[in-house]
Amino acid sequence: MKGSRFISLGILASLAAASTASACTVTIGSVMALTGSLGALGQQIAEGAKLAVHDINAGGGVNGCTLKMVLYDDQTQPSVGVDAAKKLVSVYHVPVIVGALASGITLPILTSVTAPAGVVLISPASTSPTFTKLAANGTTRGYWFRTVPSDALQGVAMAQLAKSKGYKRVAVLYLNNAYGVGLSGQFKNAFTKLGGTVTSFVSYDPGQSSYTAEVTQAMANHPDGLFLIGYPGDGTTVAREWISAGGPQHFLFPDGLQSQQFVNDVGPQYLKEVWGTAPGSELTPSLNTFQQEFKAKYGSYPVQAYMTNAYDAVMTVALAMDAGHGSSGLVVKNNLRKVTGLTGFPVYAGASQYHHALSLLAAGKKIYYIGAAGTYTFNRYGDTNAPMVEWTVRGGKVTNVGQISVATILGIIKKLQ
Repeated sequence: MKGSRFISLGILASLAAASTASACTVTIGSVMALTGSLGALGQQIAEGAKLAVHDINAGGGVNGCTLKMVLYDDQTQPSVGVDAAKKLVSVYHVPVIVGALASGITLPILTSVTAPAGVVLISPASTSPTFTKLAANGTTRGYWFRTVPSDALQGVAMAQLAKSKGYKRVAVLYLNNAYGVGLSGQFKNAFTKLGGTVTSFVSYDPGQSSYTAEVTQAMANHPDGLFLIGYPGDGTTVAREWISAGGPQHFLFPDGLQSQQFVNDVGPQYLKEVWGTAPGSELTPSLNTFQQEFKAKYGSYPVQAYMTNAYDAVMTVALAMDAGHGSSGLVVKNNLRKVTGLTGFPVYAGASQYHHALSLLAAGKKIYYIGAAGTYTFNRYGDTNAPMVEWTVRGGKVTNVGQISVATILGIIKKLQ
């Protein structure tokens, strides 16, 4: 597969109470954007998943076996991602794939590879509402989960944030894929119902050398701000051309652009008024553990979305295998909800807590995992809810400044119905 590479992960450590290295191995797969327009975010998200593998093996492994993760780079291209998923299923026979990140890549992997094969696909970053519809009509066969909320929540949160910051006339420029289409539609519907006006609603395709035509179209009708939906690569080009064309430098950015590299590439001096949303993390002991471990292992802790969600995706999969005493896709599918929710004994992130979870399961106890991103209650469509963080750019740095609770977002949705 041209340009593709994989990282084979199987780090085994032991706690004093954990078993020593085992001859058996459980292999899962992962497809994430390590390069391409989403690579600026994807590399750190992948580090979150790798950290979970480390903690699981340090805490005793999966059913006494070493957990190994084979990670492929989808280069932020659907065809590359699908090829990677096919190889993971046909060559490595993985029961689970963690990923992808971009909804436009996750979608064809789900429909053409994992669901037909009975392989669980659990994404830490794909937020398109399309997946809920696919699950509802039976296309996913129950093998789809995500540890991140749907953009049905983020679109409303962004609309409310825009209104609270005084935006009345907003142009929307969105990436023409499942992510961009879904989020832009949710925002437009909510913002209009809240009394705002969407002055232009313009899509753009990835990989173009210039977006002059799209920017010119979006600038028509005199908006007072721009909601730009995309990823750091193409999003940088769009933002620069908007600024060069004299568009108002009042920006609304979603999770896909919560990237310090994106800010640096556009130029912090041009991003003096930025308001953004992204799936957030509840303040739990797991979040503190994750932040400390991540910084110790990788040297820093960047402000961006989905690192915690990737960690939690791997942890919940491993616990589901332990609870089901097996490692097949069917076992994971049938046990993910049994190790999440809000009933039983709580267990948290980290190797020692994972080992504690194994002890509870061995004693026949019911557990529920409280993750680095918070608690998970997967509904019948594989969806879960989470708060939305508010972020901005201060002193040239991406900075989280607040949080919108799930209850608040659901309350707004109810009022808008």
